[in-house]
Amino acid sequence: MSAQKVRKKKKRRPKYGRILFSLIFFVLIVYFMIKLGIDMFFKEHMTYLVSVDTLNIEKEYKTLILRNELVVDTAIAGQITYFTSEGSAVTKNDQVAEIFNDGSTSEIVEATERELNRKQIEFDYNSLAYDIENIKNQILFNLHNQNFDAISSYKRDLILKFERLDKLQSENKFLSNRIASYSQQTIGEGKLLEGQKKAIRAPASGILTYKLDGYESFITIDNLYNINYEEISKVDINATSIIKENTSQDGTLFKIVDNATYYLVAIIPNEEIETYKNVQKISVEIGSEKLSGEVYDVFTDEQQAVVAIRMNEVFDGFYNRRWVDANVIRENYRGLKVYVDSIINIEGQLGVYVVEIDRHLKFVPIKVLGYDDENAIIYNSQFYDVEKGLVRSIKTNQEVVRNAHKYKAGDRIE
Repeated sequence: MSAQKVRKKKKRRPKYGRILFSLIFFVLIVYFMIKLGIDMFFKEHMTYLVSVDTLNIEKEYKTLILRNELVVDTAIAGQITYFTSEGSAVTKNDQVAEIFNDGSTSEIVEATERELNRKQIEFDYNSLAYDIENIKNQILFNLHNQNFDAISSYKRDLILKFERLDKLQSENKFLSNRIASYSQQTIGEGKLLEGQKKAIRAPASGILTYKLDGYESFITIDNLYNINYEEISKVDINATSIIKENTSQDGTLFKIVDNATYYLVAIIPNEEIETYKNVQKISVEIGSEKLSGEVYDVFTDEQQAVVAIRMNEVFDGFYNRRWVDANVIRENYRGLKVYVDSIINIEGQLGVYVVEIDRHLKFVPIKVLGYDDENAIIYNSQFYDVEKGLVRSIKTNQEVVRNAHKYKAGDRIE
């Protein structure tokens, strides 16, 4: 057997050095993968870069309802029969009730011809003023629902009624100072003969109610800036029924409420004013109903502020309530967003811990515009404080820690 064959039979020794190197290399790869995973899933949540984003800001308020209303009276005495139920939608000239002189009504004093003429002008104006507000609201309602085909007819009707109103006001100067969103009309003058009947028809379209609260001429959109909201919030306003078997002179018959548009008014803190300016969309939750609205105006009222939200969708019972609890949602509000757990209160000042270049933490004051469960929208770069004046705050792309309660100013993080 040759020496070459003997060498072939020799077993090869395992290369332990290469195996050891491979094991070390594999362990290092696993280590770095685990470390990368920890960095991604844990350290990422320790700090983050602040950015501009959107947030739904919501808050519940006790809101005052302002409506366009028409109270209908009569100067005719007699037995009354109702044909339309509470809360029904009526259109102009629908029969609502009937007054009948059964012989038991007392004699009433006839008004002079001059008084009758003046009343005729007065209630004609009132009905016209209500109609104008109603048509304007119908146009807004159709614009909101993008029903553009219906607007042209409303527009023509509105122009004609404005022309009529202008003529009335030019001839009767006292009418120009009347409140537009509240009207009162008297149907029927003089008296009915025994056995005679008088049909009472709706002078305008809307929701009919037989309940009055006595604030119809004051709680109106025209008085938006004249109402003391702090005081009126303490007033217990209750509507009472005016349904009766017989009418008397100057008796109120019913009220018609515009169901195309109404307003919800709430007292808000002054710092919330910004969250209502330039808002694209407002949603209002009343009970189980979610409705759309838009900000009509927001203004300062001494120590607080007031927001008025114009509504084009109704909720159950809106026509005879003055107060309603409403959850107002400012959807997709845009601003500088931080996590709620990043916010800490130090000696009455809200703030966050910002990571500086040397990785030490610095407390920076903030002012919150609004919250949800996880996030908050805050002022970007600076805000105004009554006592401190202009305060510098955090801005876009600054690094902020989460779970701020675990740290203190000066701590160093990795």
